[in-house]
Formats: sequence, C-alpha cells, structure tokens
Amino acid sequence: MATPHDHTASLPASAGWSAALWLYRFDGDGRAHPCDAATYDAGALRQPPGDDWHWLHLDLSDVRSAQIVALLALPEEAQATLLSPDTHVNLQLEDTVAHGVFVDWVHQRGVDPAAEGQLRGDDGIGWLHFAMAGRLLVTARRQALRSLEAARRAVVAGAAADSPVRLLEMVAARFADTVERSSDGLSVRLDRIEDRVLADSIGEERRDLAQLRHQTVRLHRPLTAMRRVLKPFEQRHAGDADDALLAAIARLNQRFDDLDGDVGTLQERARLLQDEVAAKLAERTNRHLYVLSMITALLLPPSLVAGLFGMNLPGLPFAHSAHGLAFALLLGAASSVGVYLLLRRMGVARST
Repeated sequence: MATPHDHTASLPASAGWSAALWLYRFDGDGRAHPCDAATYDAGALRQPPGDDWHWLHLDLSDVRSAQIVALLALPEEAQATLLSPDTHVNLQLEDTVAHGVFVDWVHQRGVDPAAEGQLRGDDGIGWLHFAMAGRLLVTARRQALRSLEAARRAVVAGAAADSPVRLLEMVAARFADTVERSSDGLSVRLDRIEDRVLADSIGEERRDLAQLRHQTVRLHRPLTAMRRVLKPFEQRHAGDADDALLAAIARLNQRFDDLDGDVGTLQERARLLQDEVAAKLAERTNRHLYVLSMITALLLPPSLVAGLFGMNLPGLPFAHSAHGLAFALLLGAASSVGVYLLLRRMGVARST
C-alpha cells in the first residue's frame, strides 16, 4: 500500500519519461551517474539501493512534464509548486516533503557558467521549482538556469552531493557565487570612478554611476526575495535543529545576509558618489557662469561707448579730433576698469 508521501509508488515498470531533461543516480559517496530517463527502471527509482538517491529534472515548457509529475505521488501542494507559473520565491515543508521556488539567473546557452563569472547586462531572472521527498529531488524550470547548470556540471565533473538537500544547497550557493563575483566587479568599477572623481577629472561618471546603480539593484532584488523567504522559514522551524534542510537554510541565510550587506554598501557608495559628482558638476557650472557673467559685465560699458560713437549724428565728441579714435578706446577701457572696481567694491568680483 502506497503512503501519501511514497514518491514513486505509483510509477509503472517503465515510465518512459522522454520529457525529462536529465536523471542522475547518486551513490553512497555522493557521486553522480547519468541515467537514461526514457528506459530507467522505475523500481530502482522507487527503492534505490543502499544510500543511493536520484535527481530528476524537468522542462516545464514541455506539456509532458505534467504527466511525469502526476506519476510522482507527491502531495498536491508539491505537485502544484512544480508545475505552477509562480514568479516569486517560496519554500514550504510538509512532514518530510519540502517544495518551493528559488530565483536564479537565466543561462545563455553555449556559455560555460563557471567561466562566465559576472552578470552581463542582458542576463535575466529565472525560477527554479523543486520538490524533495525521501531520496528523490525533482527540479523543473521553463528557461535554462545558470546556477542549476553550474551545479549539474560540477556533479558530473565529480563534485560530491550525498543528499538532495546538499545538491539544492549547491545550486543556491552557485547563485550566491555569481552575486559575489558581480559585486566584486562592481566594487572595482566603483573604486575607479571614485579615483577619477577625487582627481576632479569628471567625464562620463554620471552615466557610469547610473549604470552601476542599476546593476546593484538587479543584484539586490533577488537577494532580498531569497532572504524574505528563507529567514522566516528558518525561524518557523527553529526547533528542528537536527534537520539537514534547516542546517542548509541557516548556512544560506548567513551567506545571503553577508552578500546583501555588501550589495547594500555598494548601493550607498554609488548614491553618495553620484551626489558628489552632481555637486562637482554644479560647482563647475557655477564657475563657468561666473566667468561668463564677469565678461558680460566688463564688455557692457565698452559696448555702450561703441554704440554711442556709432550713432553718426552731429555734435558727437571727438568727431573732428585727429585723436578721436584713441580717446574713444581709452574711454571704453576706462569704463570697463570702472565697472570692475565697482564690482570688487560690492564683493561680486572677488574669487571664492
């Protein structure tokens, strides 16, 4: 008789799960062994030998994935989580079955996630749906996910994962690694911008800082979403200190808290630096306006003199003098000097 949480009891002898993206069997040492999902023996999945366990991964864009989920005798809530179109983080624990949705970065096909390092400007957000029951981990997604692919390549290369909880923690840790590398890269960029601002060699810093702040927001939002769910989950189940899932969540919470602090510091530094750049640009503009105003004020009296002598009317001074031009030029220069002395007396022309 199948129990409500017997996750493979209703599987037929040959499931023929052609919609599965991959199926791995992990031995007692936590080493992954790829399996052909289309022909894999359901009995081995139902009762893996020794300490073996399985990882089944589905593509939610394939309608056949719903048929596979229906064959897995998971609780209705866990099945709904795997197939739901939810785009928000959640985590639930019902008896021995854990299910939820984690955030991840969309993986660009053909790119090695381990070598890719930092986020790019066009990297989007994806969602990892999962359910853990006994010695089975079922994951599902609609888009290729970077952290999931990085974890898969790691276990294929020989990284050990002795339980579904350990593998799920590995995926979340790969997500945190990307955030950390991106945060470090943004910190280096911010240091360079700060050096240029302090050297008063401002060029495209306003644009660069706007882009940097936008990238820190992209890092901060998914971190906040993860922390907003994992922290209350840890508090709700604080009494289950011996549970492996709770221990993993506690470690992830500590890591995400540290990363959130780093990203928050970057945001604050970028905002303050942006304010400083704006103040320096305003000061530079004020200096330019000051110079322009002084030039305008000094040229107004000579312009008046030139306009006066250019009226071409009878009775103009120096009209019949052989030195009239010199007298007019001296009068224009004297008027500029007089205006400058007047501005100095009023304190307008004093340098600040």
